Amino acid sequence: MTKIVVDDLDSDEVSSLVEYMTAMSSGQMVQHKKVIEVNGLTNKKIKFLLHKFLYTRHLAGYGVLDTAGNFEIVHLKPEEKHTEQHETLSPTMDVRLPVVIPHWVQPSDMIEWEGEPPPKKMRYKKE
Repeated sequence: MTKIVVDDLDSDEVSSLVEYMTAMSSGQMVQHKKVIEVNGLTNKKIKFLLHKFLYTRHLAGYGVLDTAGNFEIVHLKPEEKHTEQHETLSPTMDVRLPVVIPHWVQPSDMIEWEGEPPPKKMRYKKE
């Protein structure tokens, strides 16, 4: 015998879950308020049916918790994002001046051509 605890669901959803489980499987279901007792099904099949029920009912905020053969449908709470307060910094430079980021000059940039550019390399085709 396996127990399914559904404290986080409404009573309408619990009765819908019992109907869904009996329609989709051949096991015996007994409901006691928000606890469902299941006989005749493997734990793998029960977990599959619970996930399928949550998916078909568009209950994406819920998940299945498996603890030692007992299942629980829990409401998943997203982690709260903590925003850190940074100290406000005042600009020390004049904002109107453009910021120039220095870059290193490559030696090839320094070469000035006298007259013609360097000859292009010839590619030979295999014959």
